[in-house]
Amino acid sequence: MGSSLSKAIFSFKTNILNSKLERLHKKAIATLKEDNLVHLNFKKRQELITHALLHSTFYKNKYAGTQVSKEGLKTPEEFIELPPLTREELCDNFHDIKSDNVSKIQSKKVTTSGSTGIPVSVLHDRRLPETPIRWRILSWWGIEPWENQAFIYRFERPFLERLGNAIMWWPTKRIFLAAANPTQKQLNKFVSDFNKIKPTLLQGYVDVVFEFALYLLDNNIKIYPPKMVWVTSAPLFEEQRELIEKAFDAPVCDQYGNTEILLIGAECKEQNGLHIMQDTVHIEFVDENNKPVPPNTTGKILLTDLTNYAFPLIRYEIGDEGKYKEEMCTCGRPLPLMENVRGRQALIIKTPSGLVVRGEHIVAMFDGHMKYFKEIQLCQEANFSVSINYVPRKSKEAHKEAEKMVQLLRQRTRLEIVVKCKQIDKISQVGKKTPLIINYS
Repeated sequence: MGSSLSKAIFSFKTNILNSKLERLHKKAIATLKEDNLVHLNFKKRQELITHALLHSTFYKNKYAGTQVSKEGLKTPEEFIELPPLTREELCDNFHDIKSDNVSKIQSKKVTTSGSTGIPVSVLHDRRLPETPIRWRILSWWGIEPWENQAFIYRFERPFLERLGNAIMWWPTKRIFLAAANPTQKQLNKFVSDFNKIKPTLLQGYVDVVFEFALYLLDNNIKIYPPKMVWVTSAPLFEEQRELIEKAFDAPVCDQYGNTEILLIGAECKEQNGLHIMQDTVHIEFVDENNKPVPPNTTGKILLTDLTNYAFPLIRYEIGDEGKYKEEMCTCGRPLPLMENVRGRQALIIKTPSGLVVRGEHIVAMFDGHMKYFKEIQLCQEANFSVSINYVPRKSKEAHKEAEKMVQLLRQRTRLEIVVKCKQIDKISQVGKKTPLIINYS
């Protein structure tokens, strides 16, 4: 089917069957032409807090006695004084946080994998889906929503979900690879289907896209180059980016999001950092006292979802760290920039003396070594010892590099802990994720 016909059919279906989605898409594009996104962002925070105080028992109690509870949110300074929402509070108060005026059909319950701690559940508001923002990001890379797309997941999606997906997005062709222990037949079929439908987008988790990229490189397999490879769900090593781009002959878009809030930031073609979706999410970088840190300074991330009225998330302490970039992107888009998220605050290596090595520091320390591995994972035991478990790309070189990484980590932890390396067949999963660090203490 020709691209012009696909576009016509897709546009007709969207306008007739899902006119709301098309309307939100146009609004998302138009929003970036507004003069003051900062004002729009604050107005949305005001409206969200007014809603939460009226319809969420949790926030009525949490903000009781504050100026905001009496008069609503008046200034940005008042917002900064609001106490953050912790993961523990989220775990313990699901039913009190959700809004009392949202029906079950208007929301969808999702649960995190628990790869960085206790799993938490939230509701996504179906009335304001993330798809229009996703389409806006794709447009930065010259990708249209009706063009063919390919996805690499860890596990195969249920048949009914795959069937519904195919019907919903027809005539767009979508192919999927379940990357958890795929057979040679499945890999060959995915490559064949990929070259047949020529997708403009490949999307997947960092680790599984990287592993498939290594499979292509190691076996000298050429694949039709998409316009962009979209990776998410974990920190992206720069060496991983280079090898993925080499395997697919296409640029990589690093995207920041999580189960709780799907689309927070994403790269454009300039790859100068992540554009923050300021019209749909408010992000803060704060110190230990939850006060703003200056640009280019690492701080805890607090998130406020400006589109979720079913389950308000206000100043939510997700457990990540990051920093604003002071400059704007050369692409000219008015969305502010943040640095690519390199690790989760909750993922750390610790020593008996209390020294902490954060995930983002480990990512930076091990960059330059990753091309020798398919996967790595650091496992820390209760006695503080650490095993750097790795799945080699080439066994001889991998072992040498792993030994170098052992020495780097020993030096970084001031020789306080025992560090060893171990070759394994598959790294451990927590839920559906494969975290960089697992603490067994």
